[in-house]
Amino acid sequence: MKHLRIYTAVFFAFGIFAMSGGPAPAMPARVDGGGHGNRNLTGQYSGSVSDSVLGSGTAVANFAGFDESLGGYFGFTFGSATYSNASSAANSLRGMEGAFVATVASTACTFSFSARYNRSNHQLNGRYTAIDGCAGEKGSFSLTQQCFYNVPGDVRIDAGLKQC
Repeated sequence: MKHLRIYTAVFFAFGIFAMSGGPAPAMPARVDGGGHGNRNLTGQYSGSVSDSVLGSGTAVANFAGFDESLGGYFGFTFGSATYSNASSAANSLRGMEGAFVATVASTACTFSFSARYNRSNHQLNGRYTAIDGCAGEKGSFSLTQQCFYNVPGDVRIDAGLKQC
């Protein structure tokens, strides 16, 4: 008898939970950085790069993504040498962070990068540094977003950009 009150309270609480419909419904996946304040960072970019070993050059990037994950490449050109660097990244508080790989002078190199995105001018400005191979190599890039990829559920608020 002494446990009857506890069992009754538990049964009553479970009944209220069951009638409430359970937990909140699932929300669709977001492409805006999970509340990080960035809209869809997918798309095509072009601009410039400055490298501590290779000097100044031109840069392009192409990123596809879902939710907070981004994948694609950076393309860097220094004179007649072009490097197509596979990249993986995630939306961060102010832009994106990730890694890319490159083969420089027959050396496989891995670089980490961090970039900030400015919605007012669609600029992605960042820095990179070698974390494996290419010891001490580092650089910076400044890219302007040219277009974006539409992702299901994305609500595009950036004016002035076209869909790729």
